Amino acid sequence: MASTSRASQASTSRFGNNGQLSQSSQQVTAVDDKVRSTLKYILDHSAAKIPMKEKDLVPLVGTKGDLHSRLPLVSKLLAKSYGIRLHQLRDATKMYICMAEAPMASIHEMTPEQRPQLTLLYIILMYIFLRQMRIEDTKLYAMLELLGIRVDGEHAYFGSHLRKLIEDTFVKQQYVKRERAQPEGAFEETKTYMLWGLRAKEEFAYEQIVEFSAKILKKPPSDFSELLEIAKELDNQES
Repeated sequence: MASTSRASQASTSRFGNNGQLSQSSQQVTAVDDKVRSTLKYILDHSAAKIPMKEKDLVPLVGTKGDLHSRLPLVSKLLAKSYGIRLHQLRDATKMYICMAEAPMASIHEMTPEQRPQLTLLYIILMYIFLRQMRIEDTKLYAMLELLGIRVDGEHAYFGSHLRKLIEDTFVKQQYVKRERAQPEGAFEETKTYMLWGLRAKEEFAYEQIVEFSAKILKKPPSDFSELLEIAKELDNQES
């Protein structure tokens, strides 16, 4: 992922000496069986990119206090030995994600299997951003179809089962959020909207998405100058 993410811009880790968790519990500084169990669990679940819940980590160590006192050490070990940064999601204080300590600077650094998924994710996040951060799923799928991407069909580059990838995998990974809106009238259908998920807000900067938009639409960045200024302002507000 690109190095311009909001999480990578944070000056103080939540698991550092001045971090939120370290203030509530005395830190464990030596590796014990509970640290090893927590480390193994996180490594086993990091590849799927599905956020880990605190309630699933607590049984590995005993109590919340045991967990909080060990997370700073676990975080340091992940960064030092595996290049992984453990990050606590904003607005979801009991959920954690793993991010690369040295994020990828280019999509070309990814494996051939990863590139189609990330490219599709970029397109989706780009369109949601361009539509004021909230778009009906039917309109999103209509836009994808204009690009020759049918979510219920097969694509030469993106593959098949794209609806499941978007509505299940991306949602579970917290890249995309699905939100149902109750119909205003008795004869209106329930609408489902797509928004940026919590992980997307941590891993991607709005400015990064605007720059991607210019590339994919084959337009000079100057054509997006107004959007770029809005993106920079939003990034500054949320960093």
